[in-house]
Amino acid sequence: MPNPILPGWYADPELHFFEGKFWIYPTTSIAFEEQTFFEAWSSPDLIHWKNEGRILDFHEILWSTQFAAWAPSVAFKDGQYFFYFSAGDGAGIGVAWSDSPAGPFRDALGIPIVSGYPHGAQAIDAHCFQDDDGQNYLYFGGHGQCVVARLAPTMRAFNTAFRCITPCAEFVEGPFMVKRRGLYYLMWSEGGWTNDSYCAAYGIADNPFGPFERVGALLQNDERIAKGAGHHSVLQLPGTDDEWVICYHRRPLEETDGNHRVTCLERLHFRADGTIEPVVLTHEGVF
Repeated sequence: MPNPILPGWYADPELHFFEGKFWIYPTTSIAFEEQTFFEAWSSPDLIHWKNEGRILDFHEILWSTQFAAWAPSVAFKDGQYFFYFSAGDGAGIGVAWSDSPAGPFRDALGIPIVSGYPHGAQAIDAHCFQDDDGQNYLYFGGHGQCVVARLAPTMRAFNTAFRCITPCAEFVEGPFMVKRRGLYYLMWSEGGWTNDSYCAAYGIADNPFGPFERVGALLQNDERIAKGAGHHSVLQLPGTDDEWVICYHRRPLEETDGNHRVTCLERLHFRADGTIEPVVLTHEGVF
């Protein structure tokens, strides 16, 4: 199945494996004032994708800006799915819940779970990471700052204070955490999302709070393939010992509209020393 894997304009994809299927939760990459909802996509094989329809509408989130629905993250705990979402610039991050990965998701609090600008971080681009011991952490941040806190067992509150873990001056947004062989890999996006400077990088630590120093680039532009590659998620393929894929967005070479972004899938390879090989952008994708 060639890249892109989804038809239409979608960005900021978070890839999961729930209930025997692969799921992608993206931003619908259209004008801000039209971004009033979230959708989900499912697949049995990473090749054939089905649009599961709208899973959350902002007309039900009264405290939101009613537009700019950005970069969701989904987690499963104790039989329920929790959906963390950016509810517009300045409105904060919300949390909703459902009994199904296909939704519909319902606002869990009636207020943001994150509001304001903790440690100067814009409350956008949440990522919920579950450690091996079952502890969940919420990473988020824009405006050049990255923040994390432990989530309470309810997944609707925090049981620690926010901690600033901004890894480097180049950090912009889109944090994502992966644990592999006892090491924690914090990944993030750099540059400007509307231009060719957009890319992704990563750092490594022995705990989920870091410190994370920038190790190197993860996604970069390839003038032969696409531009603006970034804001990704990573998944170890179920049933494998060490096979990984990376789901990300990029802009086709012929496009100039900032919102014209497409969702793609590639292989992710770890070196013997634990560092990550820069991802090769392809038109062919994983298969």
